Amino acid sequence: MTLFSSIPYSTKKCRPFFRLKLVASSAFVLSARAASDTSAFAPVTSHTTTVFGCGITSHNHPCFLWRRRVSSQSLKMTLTKSESGHLILESPSAERNKGPIYDQVLAPTVFPRLIDNANNGGRDTINVLELAAGCGVHTTHVVSSFLSANEDLGMEWHPSDPDAEARSSIDARVLQAKLEESVVPANSWILGKSGGTACGESNRDKGDAGVSQSGNGGSIADYEQHHNFFDLVLCINMVHIAPWEATLGMLACAGKVLRTGGILVCYGPYKVGGTAVESNLNFDEALRSRNSQWGVRNLEDVINVAREENLEFVQSVEMPANNLAVLFCKK
Repeated sequence: MTLFSSIPYSTKKCRPFFRLKLVASSAFVLSARAASDTSAFAPVTSHTTTVFGCGITSHNHPCFLWRRRVSSQSLKMTLTKSESGHLILESPSAERNKGPIYDQVLAPTVFPRLIDNANNGGRDTINVLELAAGCGVHTTHVVSSFLSANEDLGMEWHPSDPDAEARSSIDARVLQAKLEESVVPANSWILGKSGGTACGESNRDKGDAGVSQSGNGGSIADYEQHHNFFDLVLCINMVHIAPWEATLGMLACAGKVLRTGGILVCYGPYKVGGTAVESNLNFDEALRSRNSQWGVRNLEDVINVAREENLEFVQSVEMPANNLAVLFCKK
């Protein structure tokens, strides 16, 4: 069954590796440096200042977060602090793609169908699970945009990320945007045995899909009580930058928690027919050189696994920077 029309793929090239700044509560903005500077990953000692570094691997792909050793001379002072007093992480790539994801995919195609489903079921709230939610940029943008466009409907948004700093950033952004009534505190559900995001690698929990072991999340029981609960599961820029087990966990989770007719949207780069544009092939090689378990996945492999989880492939939508928004429907 085809719900949406097809859109051809793009050949637009990605930008090369570079590192971007992030703002921490109370204080420092890191200057840009070359991604090849391996000294940035040296152990922190009492003679250095610990801050968070942020990098991205191409024009529209997610940031890695790490603790970075730098001298005081290489820091720029900034008096930036969230109202809640928590760290707010920045992701320039998320800032760039939040608009296209909402304007080109969610608003015109996904939400109208989900609103119809809700109306037919006598519901006035759209329930959303965001997996590997990162620093919360998409959370606040999508929720605020949806509520502004649909004044008669409510939204219950569940952001999830296995990294503690990411969850703190999400919650701080939600407070700052005054969206507490629509966004619940971030949970730490696990996607596969290696976690579901590249953020804070050393802080990843270990466990199976749906299991929460730390942070603000629940438990296996909490996960189970959300079966057939969500209208939408959203997963942005995770599949290529986490072990394959995380994708398996994401699809298993979506297959359980989506209600019949619910939609799974996965955003990121993919290979189609085993190949991709040159920039994505280069990106794939670079990812695998960083971590042999990462890489741009074959779309067909994801579709085949999704089918086993009762998720029907609907369409892939061309997005900026050679990314695709891949849509599945819960049967």
